[in-house]
Order: sequence, then C-alpha cells, then structure tokens
Amino acid sequence: MKIVQVNPLHTKRLKEVNDNSPGKTDDKDPRVIADIIKLGHALSVVIPEGDAAYLRRLNNARERHVGERTALLNQMQQLVFLVFPEFKTVLKNMKAKTVRFILKKYTTPVQIGALDKNVLGEEMRRRSMGKLGVKDAELLISLAQSTVGIKEGVSGITLDLQHILAQLEIVERFTAEIEGDMVATLGRIPCSARILSIKGLGVISVAGLIGEVGDFSKFDTQPEIMKLAGLDLYEISSGKRKGEKRISKRGRSLIRKILYYASIQVIKKKGILCHYYERLIGRGMLRMKAVVAVMRKLLGIIHAIVRDNRDYVGEYAVPKRRVIKKAA
Repeated sequence: MKIVQVNPLHTKRLKEVNDNSPGKTDDKDPRVIADIIKLGHALSVVIPEGDAAYLRRLNNARERHVGERTALLNQMQQLVFLVFPEFKTVLKNMKAKTVRFILKKYTTPVQIGALDKNVLGEEMRRRSMGKLGVKDAELLISLAQSTVGIKEGVSGITLDLQHILAQLEIVERFTAEIEGDMVATLGRIPCSARILSIKGLGVISVAGLIGEVGDFSKFDTQPEIMKLAGLDLYEISSGKRKGEKRISKRGRSLIRKILYYASIQVIKKKGILCHYYERLIGRGMLRMKAVVAVMRKLLGIIHAIVRDNRDYVGEYAVPKRRVIKKAA
C-alpha cells in the first residue's frame, strides 16, 4: 500500500463542490478525502528513516529546549529588574555566564553592595575573560548601594531567581547532550559531509535539514524539495493585472527557519552567496525578498551536491568552450 497525505485545506475547499453545502459530517469527510485521492491531488509522504528520523527527534527536542531557555532568560531579566533595575547598566548581556555567576553567588543588591571591589573585580575579570574588571565592579557596587529597586519581599524573588538559574543549567546541559548526539549521528550519514563542505553551514543546521527532509536523493527535481519547504513560488494574476510572486509557505516551517539562519551566514562578507545577494539588492529587490531568494538558492545547492555526490566547490567556473574557426 502506498501511503499518501491529504492537505486539510484541500478537503475544506472541495467539500462544497460535492453537494454545494458547507456542511461537515463524519460521513462526508471520507468521501471528500477519497475524491481528492482519486483525482490525483494527494501529497506524497516524506518519512525520515533510521538516523534521519533520529535527527528529526533530536532537532525537535533542541527547538523545545531552546524555547524553554529563552523563556527562563526573560523571567530572570524581569525579576532582576524588580530588585536591581540598574544591574543592566554594567552588565548589558543577560545571557552571559558572568551575569549568571554573579546572580547565583550574590543574588540581592544588599549582597553585592557589601562586597569589596577588588574581590568582585577579580571574579568578573576571570569569568568574562578580561572584558570586565575592577572599574566595572566598583560601578556595580555603587549602583547596588543606591538602587531604587523594591525592598519588600526580596527573599521570595531571590528564591525564584535561584530556581530559574538552576533550571537554566539543566536546560543547557540537555541542549549540549542533544548537540553531541547530532554530531555523532551525522558521522553515520554519508551525505552530511558533503553538505558540511558548504561554508556557513554548521552541524545544527545540517542535522535539522536532514532530519526534516530525510533522504535528499529521493527528490528528483528541485521544485519538489522547494514545495516540501514551502519555498515554491506562486502568483495571483487576472487579465491585465500581474500578481506579485510570493512563496506559498505550505511546507515545513522548520526547514524555512533553518534556511533563514543559514542564509544570514552565507550572505555575510566573503560568504558563498554574498555577491548573489548584493546583485539582487542592486536590482532594487527588498532585503527580505533577497534573503528568501538566497534561501531557495542555498536549498538548490544542497540538493545538487547530494544528487551529484560531490563536495561544494567555491568560485566554481565553467570552462570556456574552444571556438574552432571554419576553413575559408
């Protein structure tokens, strides 16, 4: 039996064609689904197998933990602002390890204000790899002594902060374990080395793409894989009106997310698609549309190197044909 899938949007549109009624019942739905399959409008199912399926689960778990980490960091920042709003004057990056070290060891402004500037400065210097020092510690202590943060119920906020910091450590440890498994799993997939040969693509991006797409070689043409990612183009035109081309976004959103962040890397200075991106911008294309064009181009390159079983070659040039002059 060949497994196919039916887009719910197709059943929603076709159900009114059968009996000219928007009604939806348990008896009507199977008939509509059967009609769609009979007409040949069912979609093929891409089911990752083996290591690709494992990568997909790892990528989903990583996405979930990254979301949890972002939420915890936002909660931590909110609580710090309540008790010590001047904290970010000295330590602007709340994601830094130095910030979490100070909050874990000296949670309240009272504890920070009672420290010696040389002791705190040395700890900050070691944790920040020399970026911070005694002057920053002196300013932080001074701000802690004159803070306008709330004074009542600080012990409850302190307990909450300590709990958030402990959760952050657990989430980051899980994320590191997942990324380690991704590296090990990619080593067992032959095409991963080919994709990693593209400058700008890292282990996380490649693992996510293989997990979502599965076997790239199962796609005969690039439009097929573009459709899976929701990067296929469409336009709505009628008569003299020429519609603007857009991407359908009817594919897997996670593929588009991975390709977006990968595209940001390859359009940087000396990136493999930097000149292509600048050429699109030079034609007057909007920056976001140019990034989408780079996403399509990058996905096409990945499909091509897997299909041809070859590494990516930068600055590839097609050899010129020899022109033989006809004899007079």
